[in-house]
Amino acid sequence: MKRILLVIGLLSPQAISSSIFASIFASILASVLAAALVPGCATLGSPKDVVPFHVQVNVPDATIWVDDQLVGSAKALEKDGTFLRAGFHRVEVRHPDYYSYFAEVTPKPGEPVLIQAQLHALLQ
Repeated sequence: MKRILLVIGLLSPQAISSSIFASIFASILASVLAAALVPGCATLGSPKDVVPFHVQVNVPDATIWVDDQLVGSAKALEKDGTFLRAGFHRVEVRHPDYYSYFAEVTPKPGEPVLIQAQLHALLQ
């Protein structure tokens, strides 16, 4: 991602014609969006290397992070359709009004992952 931003920063309409710039920018943007919109996989892997991944938490609008990457909301991860690559992962459940929950998981192929987190409100 840093390389893409560097390339975008180096290309400017003054340096090259605006039509070439628009074409390059559209191509880069399409690639970034395509990678970001891969459905349902927290960390990509081949189909045989992934396991179902679910999170149940008492705060539905909490966010789920896997290996420091945002995966989605807790509400979205209660449903089927999200997968995790087999191997070690650090899972964090965050919400600004609650203490974070952390878990380390090492799923093996065929072993689904279910995280049940109980968040506690921050002290005032």
